[in-house]
Amino acid sequence: MREELAITDFTEGVLCSLTKRVMLISPLPDRVRSLLVKLSGDCFDVFSLHEFTAGLLPALQPELLVYDALPIDKSASYASSHTLQGGAELLQTARTHGVPVLVLLNGEAYEARGNAELSGAELLVWPSDPEAALSRINRMLEERPASALVAAGSAVAGMEAGNPADVLRNDEDLRTFKDIQIDLRRMRVTRGGQRIELTKTEYDLLLHFVSSDGSVLTRENLLDTVWGMQFYGGSNVVDVHIKSLRKKLKDSAVSPRYIVTVRGAGYRLADDHLQ
Repeated sequence: MREELAITDFTEGVLCSLTKRVMLISPLPDRVRSLLVKLSGDCFDVFSLHEFTAGLLPALQPELLVYDALPIDKSASYASSHTLQGGAELLQTARTHGVPVLVLLNGEAYEARGNAELSGAELLVWPSDPEAALSRINRMLEERPASALVAAGSAVAGMEAGNPADVLRNDEDLRTFKDIQIDLRRMRVTRGGQRIELTKTEYDLLLHFVSSDGSVLTRENLLDTVWGMQFYGGSNVVDVHIKSLRKKLKDSAVSPRYIVTVRGAGYRLADDHLQ
């Protein structure tokens, strides 16, 4: 079972209707905890990892990656304790997938920033003010080239909606449920030829429902599948995003056409044959 974090002193903070995804990689997460807390409080879904694995980037599809390249042994020199060689694969993979990278460095490493492996990455001396780091991250996301965005690529206008059906049609690059079409290649959702603008998280939720064949999906299942095992947060984040997704689909929790709430369990696809 997923254990909820015990909180004894907290403020309610902001209810996030939309979130952004960031992957934060640090061998010693405690030294970037202030940044993690700042991001989480500013409507970022944060995947915190101790080390990088190439397959995680395309699987989790973050919008930005933060890499802690500070020395592990503070008493050792930058060159002997922790060079950026360990991050070479990370930076290359991020470039391949068009994901911007913010590298956290100590002062000595920052002075040696001519390292070729840092090409294309933004640098920040750490520790520093988490608010300044947040501003830098927001700026990087705003300046991200359109070609690198999740919804990148010109879509063909007027995509045929086809015959609405209450059963799923699974083509190689297309998923259809009732009058909704999901173009997997373009990561685009349409209804009647009109595009429905979804966030990456909302898109992942919808695709997971459509791929579930009507099975009941618990909040834990949705957290693990859509947000990942390293997500820091409670299960209420699922309800917030489901509410936002329903609103964009013009769906109703009382009289659902697409997503049904299963009391005490979770959610499932509103297949009329299961009602």
